[in-house]
Amino acid sequence: MSNSLNILHVCLSPGYGGLEMYPIRTGKAMVFNGYNVYGLAQLGTPTHDSMLNEFTDTFSLQSRSSGYLKLFTLAKWIRKYNISHVHCHKSSDLILAVLLKKLCDFKLIYTDHMGVKRPKKDFYHNFIYRNVDLLLSISHFTRSFNVKALPIDPDKNKTLWLGTKIPETHSTDLNLRQELSLSNEIKLVGIIGRVSHGKGHEELLAAFKKMECTETHLLIVGGLTAQAGGDEGYVQGLKSYVADNDLQDRVTFYGFSDETKRLLSAIDVVVIPSHLEAFGLTVIEAMAVGKAIIGSSHGAIPEILEDSGILVDPFDVSAFSKVIDALCSNSQERERLSRISKRRAQEYFDQDKHIQSLLALYQECG
Repeated sequence: MSNSLNILHVCLSPGYGGLEMYPIRTGKAMVFNGYNVYGLAQLGTPTHDSMLNEFTDTFSLQSRSSGYLKLFTLAKWIRKYNISHVHCHKSSDLILAVLLKKLCDFKLIYTDHMGVKRPKKDFYHNFIYRNVDLLLSISHFTRSFNVKALPIDPDKNKTLWLGTKIPETHSTDLNLRQELSLSNEIKLVGIIGRVSHGKGHEELLAAFKKMECTETHLLIVGGLTAQAGGDEGYVQGLKSYVADNDLQDRVTFYGFSDETKRLLSAIDVVVIPSHLEAFGLTVIEAMAVGKAIIGSSHGAIPEILEDSGILVDPFDVSAFSKVIDALCSNSQERERLSRISKRRAQEYFDQDKHIQSLLALYQECG
C-alpha cells in the first residue's frame, strides 16, 4: 500500500462523542503508518485540540460559517499540501467540502455515522451528493437507509464497519468493587456511552428493578452534564427514578471516563439496550476485551454481535430483566460468550484491519 496519499479529515462538530472521536482515531493511525494527515476543525473544541496534537497540520476555524469567508484561503492551504483525499464526518460539513472541491482537485469521502431516515433528493442534496466520490455507511443497517434516501449511485455507497484496538491482554488493575465498596459476590452490570434519550437507560433501570437476583450492581458510565456530553434533563429523570424506587444502593452514576476499555474489563456483563443504534462502538469495545454482552435486538447491534452475545428487545422489560438475571447467575455462559466475542472482534473489528480497508477504499475512488 502506497503511503503517498495526503488526507484531510473535516469535522467541525463542537461535541465529542463517537462520531468526533472517529476521525481522530483513524487519522492518528494513518500518521503512525506514514501518511500525511491534516485536520479542519472548529477552535475551542476537543476535536480541534486532538487534531493539533496528532495530525501533520490543522486549519482552525472560528465557526463553520467562517469557512465560507475563508474559502479561498482554505483552498490555497489544501493546494499547498497537495491534499488528494478529503474525508468528511458530518453532513453539515459537506457543502463547505463540495465548494472546496470546485476550487481544488481532490476526492471527497463522506462517512455517514447515523443513517438517513428521510429522503434527501431535492436540488440542494443532488448538488452535494453528485460531488461525493465515496459514501461510507457504518453498518448494513444504515446503508439500507442511505441507498433509499440519498441521491448517490449505490455502487459508491459502501459499508465499512468501525474498528477498535484489540488488546492482547485484559487490564485487571481496576478494582471496581473495592472502589464502590461492594462485596466480591456482587456481579457488575455496566452500560457505557452517551447518557441521553434512545440509549435505553430508562428501560434498563425498569428491568433492574424487576430482577430477582439482588446481588448485582448497575454502573452507568457516561457524561452527566452537557459539558461532558450528557443530557442533563434526561440524567435528572434517571436519578429521580433511582431514588423513587429505592435503587440507590444498586445503581451508580459513574460519570464520564476516557478509560472505557479499562472499565469494561472490570465489568461482568455489558448491556447495550439502545433503541436504534446505527452501529454501536461500545459493542465492539466490549467484544475487544472479551465481555459477555446483552445487546438490543433493534438497529445495527444484531449484525455486529451475531451469535457472540445475547439479543433482547429492550422495550420488553420483563424479558430484559430475565436475560440479565440468567447471565449474571451463569459464569459458564459468561465465559463462553467472552471467548466468542473476543474472537469475532479480532476477525471483523480490529482497528488496524479497518484502517487498511479504509485506505484501500481511498485508493479505489482515485
